Amino acid sequence: MKISLPKSIVILAALAVPLSATIAQEKFPSEPIRLIITHAAGGTTDMAARVIQPYFQKAVGVPVVIENMVGAGGNIARGYVFRQKPDGYHLLVSQQPSMSSGEIVSGGKFKVLQLTHLYNIAGKNYNCVAVPFDSPIKTIEDMKKASQREPLTTAGTGIGSNAYIVAMLIKERVGVNVTYVPFNSGAQAALAVAGNRTQMGAGALDSYFPLHAQKKLRILAVTGPARDESHPEIPTMKELGYPQVTLDQMTGVFAPPGLPKNRVDVLIAAFHKAMEDPEFKAAAAKAKITLQPLAGEQFLKASHEMYDTIQGLKDVLKSGVRKKKK
Repeated sequence: MKISLPKSIVILAALAVPLSATIAQEKFPSEPIRLIITHAAGGTTDMAARVIQPYFQKAVGVPVVIENMVGAGGNIARGYVFRQKPDGYHLLVSQQPSMSSGEIVSGGKFKVLQLTHLYNIAGKNYNCVAVPFDSPIKTIEDMKKASQREPLTTAGTGIGSNAYIVAMLIKERVGVNVTYVPFNSGAQAALAVAGNRTQMGAGALDSYFPLHAQKKLRILAVTGPARDESHPEIPTMKELGYPQVTLDQMTGVFAPPGLPKNRVDVLIAAFHKAMEDPEFKAAAAKAKITLQPLAGEQFLKASHEMYDTIQGLKDVLKSGVRKKKK
């Protein structure tokens, strides 16, 4: 005997199906995917996204659109993606540990470790410390002495960014007095240093090195745990006697919390295929991007370690954040 359920029960049963389960059953992908970039065009985060975009697009089978959503040191983009429906069509490209700093230090409206960690693209693109080419400052010790008279204006990306972390480490652990001046991208910050608009700068080596090569600014050191593979002639802060100023970094792709596993698998497979494309590897080498592929849980583990590092530096990093007047 055929039993028909009251319409109200059928409707309630349909409403009880979780959103994630409904999303998981839909064909994916079937519409354009947006890559939301935390900083302006020309910076290292943007560069990593633009180099991989055509190869990811080919691998995933739908248009992939890049959108630079600048502001609040990257927190505008991070908060936006965090709030989106977990359907795989809004992806965030951001650096770590600056994203952890954005949450812990700047109070960003997102939770780093709740984001779906898809794929890390690049790493070991260490930050550097630089001064204008004609600056009388030749060493870190010169920088320290010069800052005793008055704080040195220091260019970098937004509050909480990797450049900001470096500036605060130099301030608190080396004793260089700084006044931090944030820009929307590393390229803009480097131009400010080269143009003598600030007395020093901190930021991704790839943003600063072209102007270093043109003798418009001088890079004094990199802040990574080892010399940068692309420019091994530049010493580390550790080699110069300042091991307390060391910062690793990576640039990866994240999705909103709760992305269904089948969609995670599709996106990871597409990124992996793109990363293995010989043409992509050649393009990355030409752009001097050091690749560091990490997928899923492996990526989350590395991200978690950076998050824990920033938690340990919280008091140091908050020293440069101005308190709002009541």
